[in-house]
Amino acid sequence: MATYVPSGDNSIDRPFLTATQRELLCAVLDRIVPPQGNFPGAGALGLSVFLENVAGRTPDRRRLLNNGLAQIELAASRRPSGRFEQLDADEQDAILREVAEQDPVFFDLLVRQCYNGYYTNPDVQEMVGHHRPDPSEYAYQPLNEDLLEPQRQRPPFWTQV
Repeated sequence: MATYVPSGDNSIDRPFLTATQRELLCAVLDRIVPPQGNFPGAGALGLSVFLENVAGRTPDRRRLLNNGLAQIELAASRRPSGRFEQLDADEQDAILREVAEQDPVFFDLLVRQCYNGYYTNPDVQEMVGHHRPDPSEYAYQPLNEDLLEPQRQRPPFWTQV
């Protein structure tokens, strides 16, 4: 598979994760949306930056992400290799299932924002053949008020006071 090079801005608005945490987050994201064919995994796509920006907006989300990553690190430390990134895919998935069971709020945020970042990424949209139209391509069409006539003819369906 070819190496994926993300396009666009990869800057973090309010960085709060360490380099080690970002590396862990990339590996976790690659398990949630793994690379397949020409499609990069979510970690390789650079979504750790997206997630850090989303979580960085509020102290609660920062704490949730930090605590969740700590739970993943702790679960991985109980394995012989000691690092999530060095485990095979089945072991990584087992750890993620364990953490999802222990902290569903964290895991829901993680998965939801991973999918949000992945499927709204312009590179992924281009790969799936989605064309983002330019607003200048739209031609304004005034409302055809004849379409409202059947509704105007209906009696009210609410209680008039």
